[in-house]
Amino acid sequence: MNLFLLDVDGTLVNSSALDQHCLTQAIEDVLGIKVDPDWSQYQHVTDSGVLDEVIKKHSITESRFLVHRKVEARYLALMREEMAEHPHAQYEISGAKDFIHHLAQRDDIHVGIATGGWESAAKLKLRAVGIDTSMLTFASSSDAMSRTEIMALATFRAKQDSGVVFDRRVFIGEGEWNRNASQELGFDFVAVGKKVQHHTQLANLSHYQSVFSQLAM
Repeated sequence: MNLFLLDVDGTLVNSSALDQHCLTQAIEDVLGIKVDPDWSQYQHVTDSGVLDEVIKKHSITESRFLVHRKVEARYLALMREEMAEHPHAQYEISGAKDFIHHLAQRDDIHVGIATGGWESAAKLKLRAVGIDTSMLTFASSSDAMSRTEIMALATFRAKQDSGVVFDRRVFIGEGEWNRNASQELGFDFVAVGKKVQHHTQLANLSHYQSVFSQLAM
């Protein structure tokens, strides 16, 4: 049995601009702080990691739990407003829904989501592109701050859900942060998009069969 974990943003959902605008605006609305939307400068490129860094940098004394709850709620409200204003926006990364469906049909693969977004936000975006997460193992920035912690937790939950030890573990995502976490945890990494160069790479998921060819599966 093989484990396939997938990121959400930039991998399944074309949400970079949406995330950037809504998260920075949510932080400004709740804390009155303008933040740099260049995620690459943050130690942990996750929703909770970015917010924790802002809290520390600006010496916010309010309860971390309450700040996270407020920012997350505002973030979700802004995303819903944006999606309602642009109901025909193409949020699905080409081929994403078909790829998830194909993986779910294979007897030799267990599928999971390991996302740097908060669970509520990630599931909102996945619903918007028609991806059902009810049968998928799920770990997110609501569970842990760093990518490696999120991926490790998703792997642990996948073992519990499937009852097997995985022969091979594959992570599919964009960004250097995902490649680094995959290398640290011993995952095969498949890069989606152009944010990071890797020997196993796809422009999008529309020709997902090439994933298996590149991985010799």
